Amino acid sequence: MPRLKEPSDKLLDLIYDAATEQDLWRSVLTGIADLTGSQSGVLFGQSIGDQALYFAHNGRCDEAYNHLYRERHMQNPWATAMESQPVGRVVFSDEVADLSSIRPTLFFDELLATQDVAHDAMIALAARDGFRAAFNICRSERQGPFGEDERRLLERLVPHLCRSIRFGFRLDGYRALQHAAFDVLDRLSAGIILLDRRARIVYVNATARSLASNGGALRLHNATAATCSPPHSQRLARLISAALQGAPMGSMSVPRPGDGHLLTILVSSVRGQDIDRFAEISMRDAAVMLFIVDPANRAGIPVSWLMDAYGLTQAEAKVALAVSSGLGVPETASRLGLSPNTIKTHLRSVFYKSGTSRQTDLARLIASIGLLKANGPGSSTDG
Repeated sequence: MPRLKEPSDKLLDLIYDAATEQDLWRSVLTGIADLTGSQSGVLFGQSIGDQALYFAHNGRCDEAYNHLYRERHMQNPWATAMESQPVGRVVFSDEVADLSSIRPTLFFDELLATQDVAHDAMIALAARDGFRAAFNICRSERQGPFGEDERRLLERLVPHLCRSIRFGFRLDGYRALQHAAFDVLDRLSAGIILLDRRARIVYVNATARSLASNGGALRLHNATAATCSPPHSQRLARLISAALQGAPMGSMSVPRPGDGHLLTILVSSVRGQDIDRFAEISMRDAAVMLFIVDPANRAGIPVSWLMDAYGLTQAEAKVALAVSSGLGVPETASRLGLSPNTIKTHLRSVFYKSGTSRQTDLARLIASIGLLKANGPGSSTDG
């Protein structure tokens, strides 16, 4: 009896490398096909119930057939049989459906025969809530059915394949969280700048970038953060230096060029739990955070946000936004085209529903809501 081939260390390394570089699955598939005397392979993730093919990595299989498989042949005798198989079991296509029973089908004519596939070795590598990741090695009719030697060889590979798939899914989840974290920071209407222990910039969100463009209040140059005026830049540098030494949060204001409107800059050291949080989104070196706030940033808050959050009517929400920006009752009445008494009535209702009692309290509340950007329609306070 010939000695069974052993998977090489190179192939095993490749299987685990594919968890982080998915394009390597093609080489894994062709490597296993060659090791088992087969012609090709495919790794795919699908939900037959939802008729969804989420990914497919081909080793010598024609990419054009992925679309045909998804559109016409996800329901096929081999896939149906594999739905009930446990993860990790090696199943040969001839065990679940004889080739003679497959030949009369469109599945054979349109998908298998055109790729010269007659026999499959199939393994479910992961399964959850209708989703299955499956691994197929394909043989032609000339190469013949799979035998017990190939089964034992594939069984030795199964634990490595399953671990790599699970690890890859976990990494995909981490990447998704990382992108989501960046998205949240970029949706803040407050500017966020993270500095490392050398006071060098490691991250700038979209709002901070806009404040540094077109002659804005900030200056971001050579990986350092400064302001539009030297005295304010010196003050900012001292606050950053203090934060690097562990001082509590410091604050300063800087005038915006042109209108002199004051922006507030809060400077804080990054605490231990924050270091872990930033490390998860590839900002492990973050040591200082600058938080740049425009206290007058209310105009972009959608009326619908206040309506949903506090059960305000549209008229009440418009009044709340107007008075929170510093307008008095007469000015608000003039802007909204209402009588002062109507404004007072709406304002009493706003105070009651929002749990505030003064205009300053309401302004603070709406300023905190305004830390998120409003994208899309409905952000105007007018109309």
